[in-house]
Amino acid sequence: MKSISRFRVLVLLSGASVLAALAAGADKVPPGLTSVADRLIGTPVETYPFNWGEGVQMMGLMRAARAAHDTRYAGYVERWARIYEARDIPALLDIGPSVPDPARRGYCGHWSPASAVLYLYQDRRKPEHLKLAQGVADFIETAAERSPDGGLGHWQGSHQLWVDTLYMACPLLSGLGQVQHRPEYTQDAAKQIVVHARHLQDEKTGLIYHMWDWQAGTHSEGFWGRGDGWVLMSLAETMEVMNPRDPKYQELAAIARKLAKGLESTQDAGGLWHTVLDDPRSYPECSATAMFSYGMLKLVRLRVLPPAYTARALKAWRAINERYVKDGLVVGVSAGTGPKGADAYRAMPVGTETWGTGAYLLAASEVARNPK
Repeated sequence: MKSISRFRVLVLLSGASVLAALAAGADKVPPGLTSVADRLIGTPVETYPFNWGEGVQMMGLMRAARAAHDTRYAGYVERWARIYEARDIPALLDIGPSVPDPARRGYCGHWSPASAVLYLYQDRRKPEHLKLAQGVADFIETAAERSPDGGLGHWQGSHQLWVDTLYMACPLLSGLGQVQHRPEYTQDAAKQIVVHARHLQDEKTGLIYHMWDWQAGTHSEGFWGRGDGWVLMSLAETMEVMNPRDPKYQELAAIARKLAKGLESTQDAGGLWHTVLDDPRSYPECSATAMFSYGMLKLVRLRVLPPAYTARALKAWRAINERYVKDGLVVGVSAGTGPKGADAYRAMPVGTETWGTGAYLLAASEVARNPK
């Protein structure tokens, strides 16, 4: 990126100009961002394991730190990271000689925390943060299970592509590709989205199924809201660091536009999306709605989606805050969900979950960048 950072612009200002600029920036920070982030950093950092939901939560908190210019949030993530930087990579990724769940050795849910630590490195430039992120990426690139066409399996021996895996891998690979000048990482992130879409994106609706089993040659049934959210966010994170002239960029843009078109017809009148996207009788779900708000706003900013999606995303943002944010807690988030079909999605309980808090903070960080 060649644009001058907002921080550098502020350094060039002086006196009252600096104070005015900071005040203007503070006015753009959504109130929900600070209430949710402040409540989060009041919880004991050691209660959050090195797992997927916590990784997404810390990614959101890092983006909140940048949006609000609040070092307390990044400091909290750093205290969390230090717990796990003291451990070796095999233990963190469940690939050592003794793992808690041998049936899920190398489970991708342990990759997303490395994205949060990479964001921390980008802000604080401490080598131990980069070392952890690089170690997880090395495993993904050299030892994770892959389908015959190169898609990442959900765990070693799963022989399945899950859309969840995309957000576990793509932000890390694309971000590290940029930081380390390793274009092959970014290309692999793009490839993952293309491969998953090839097997899971519905030609008619543009919506995306949850899982494809490459041994059986079949996919799961039902369009799961948060699953499509993982895809839209992965597109946004990966395309942000790509050259628009890259042939794969155009492939990703086509996938994004097709998915966004499908999402248009499934957003309800109040601005929310439901846990089964094409079933308005299923409950509206907070994390999916936050993910779509974030992904749409970011893809509009990147000029992948047309500006009309901004109004749709902001309507979703307002609906989330009216219905799901209570005293700094994000509620209405469906529990961890396997690819068991629409009936199972409808039956999942809802509450407060780390991945919902993370999705909310990600959306808040992008709302803060929106001029409207």
